Amino acid sequence: MVAPARGRRGDRGPAAHRARPGGGRGGAGRDGGGSGGGRRRAAVVALGVVAAAAAAGLVVGLLTWVPAAPEPSRPLTPAEAERLAAVRVTNHRDVRAGVRLTLGEAGARTDVVGWVDWSRPLAYLDVGGPGAGPDRGLLQATPELLLTRPDPTAVPAPAYPPLVPPTDGWRVGDAAAARSLRPAVALLFALAAPRPERAGHFPADDARWLAPAEAGGLPVDVFRSRLPGDAVGRALPAPAGPSGGARPGGTASRSTPTGRPAAAGPEDPAGPPGSTPREPGPRRSTPEGAAPGAPAAPRPARSGASASAPGTAAPAGTWSAPTISLPTAVPPAGPLLDGAARWWVDRDARLHRLEGRLRDGAPVTLELQRANRPVLWPVAALGGRAGLPRALTGPEEDRLARLATRMRAQGGAAATLTAPVAPGRAVAGTGWLSWTAQAAYLSVGGTGAWPGRTLRRYDAAGVWSAPATGDPAAPPPLPPPRTGYAWHHRPPDADDVDLLLAAALRVGAATEPTARPATRIRGDRLADRAVDVIEVDAERGTLRCWIDRSGLLRRLELRTRLGTYAQLDLAPGPVPALPPVATPSAKPRAPR
Repeated sequence: MVAPARGRRGDRGPAAHRARPGGGRGGAGRDGGGSGGGRRRAAVVALGVVAAAAAAGLVVGLLTWVPAAPEPSRPLTPAEAERLAAVRVTNHRDVRAGVRLTLGEAGARTDVVGWVDWSRPLAYLDVGGPGAGPDRGLLQATPELLLTRPDPTAVPAPAYPPLVPPTDGWRVGDAAAARSLRPAVALLFALAAPRPERAGHFPADDARWLAPAEAGGLPVDVFRSRLPGDAVGRALPAPAGPSGGARPGGTASRSTPTGRPAAAGPEDPAGPPGSTPREPGPRRSTPEGAAPGAPAAPRPARSGASASAPGTAAPAGTWSAPTISLPTAVPPAGPLLDGAARWWVDRDARLHRLEGRLRDGAPVTLELQRANRPVLWPVAALGGRAGLPRALTGPEEDRLARLATRMRAQGGAAATLTAPVAPGRAVAGTGWLSWTAQAAYLSVGGTGAWPGRTLRRYDAAGVWSAPATGDPAAPPPLPPPRTGYAWHHRPPDADDVDLLLAAALRVGAATEPTARPATRIRGDRLADRAVDVIEVDAERGTLRCWIDRSGLLRRLELRTRLGTYAQLDLAPGPVPALPPVATPSAKPRAPR
C-alpha cells in the first residue's frame, strides 16, 4: 500500500483554496487601512481650509465693523419734563428710603449706607470704605446739624446701622467731618420738596433725555439735569413734617398773648427766622351748664419746672398746638453739584439712581431703595424719637404743678450730665444737686476740643470753677477742696452747661404759681420707669421735663445755643453736704 504524498506545492485541492486563518481579513485590512488614511487626510485638509476661511472672514469683519450708533440724546418731552419735576415731590410723599452713597473713587472712596426720612428731615447712616478715615462710624444729621459717633475699629465695609441707635458716644461733627460729609447729606435733603419747582426752574431748558435703562427690574429713563437751584444759587424749600413741620430735636415755636414771639434760646431772643407761627389748638371742654362756645373756666395757675418764665402766661382754658422744629435750614452757599447730574427715573416719577460730581470734583453715586424704609429714631441730642404732642391731662398738670414741692421734699439728687454743646465736643459730668441748699457741685469734662476737667459749684451767687485732673466721669472730691485749686467766679450763663444746671436748681425753688405753655411731647421710658416728656417755655429757652408717674423729675433737657439737646439725668434722694468754696479774693455777686 502506497502512502499519499503530503506537502507538494503543485497540489491545489479543495483544501488549498481555504483561506488561511485571518489571511483574507488581514489583506483586506491592509488595503482598507490605506484608503481610510487617505480619507482622514482629505477631511483634515478640508477643515483647515474652512477654519482659515472663517478666520479670514472674522478678521475682515472686525476691521470693517462699526457699532450701531446709540439713540441720540434729545430735549425732554413735556411728559418727561413733568415726570422729572415731580421726582422731589414723590420722594417727600414716600417719606423714607434706603440709601447707598459712594463718594470719591479708588482708595479715596467713602461708602455710606443707611436711611433718609425726608418728612422730618433726618438721615441715619453708617460711614465706611477705604477713604472714610476718622469719619468711620455712625452719623445722624438734619439740615442744620451733623452728629457723629466715630468708631475706628469698625470694619471697612459699611452695613445698615442698628435700628435703635446707641445712646452714648455721639458728638457734634467737627470741621473735618462737616467738610467731607456735609455735601453728601445736603444732597440727600435736596432731593425732596413738598411742592414742585416753578415752571422753567426744574428741570431747566438744558435738561436732556439720554437713554432707556433698567433699575431694580423696572424700566427707567436716564435724564441729565441740574439740581433745582444749582444754576442760580440754592433756594430750597424746607420740607414740612408732622404737627406743622416736626423735626427731630426741635423746640416749640410759640407766641405770647401779645403776638410777640417768645424767647427761643439764649442767643436768639426773637426766635428762629422762618419759624412757623403758632396755630390755635383745641380748647378744653366747656363746663357743664356753660353756654355753647363760651371759654372754659380758668384753672388755678400752677407752679412747676419753669416758674421763672415772665410774660409767658397763656390764655386760661386754651392750649396752643406746638410746632416742634429746629431753626430753618440755611441754604448751602453755591451749587451742591458741579454741573448736571444723571437721573434714573421710572414711570412713576421715582428716583432710583443719581450720578454726578460734588463741587470739589469728587464723583458721587446715590442709589435709593424704596422697599427698605423703617421708621428712624433720632438720638437724644436731636430730641429723641418723635411723638404726638398734645395738651396735658388733669393728672399730668397736677404732677407738673407739684413738681417743685416733691423735689424739695427729696432734698437733692445725684446728677449725670451729657451735653453736645459745640462741634467736636462731647461733654459729660457727674455730681450732686441740693434743692435744700440751692447748690450744685459737679465734675465736668469731655473729649475733643473740650479743655480738660473742671470742678463746678453752683449757687445763687453764680458759678465757682477750678481746673482739675483725673477722670471727668468720676464724682468730684468731697468736700469741695478749698486749697490746691484755683477757683474762679463768673456769672451762671457762660455756657449751656451753666444754663442747664441753673434751670435744674430753679426746679425746686419755684414757690409762686405762674401760668405758662406746657405740652406733652410723648411718653417714654428712663431707667425702667414710665415717664411723660413735657415741654415748657422757660426764661432761658425751652425745657423738657421727664416726670415719672410718682411726680419726680428724672431728666431735664435744655435746648442749647447750637440747637442740640443737653441732658441732666437725676436720681432723687439724699445727697452729701455741698459747702461753699472759700476764696477770700473773690467777691460773689448778689443773689438774683
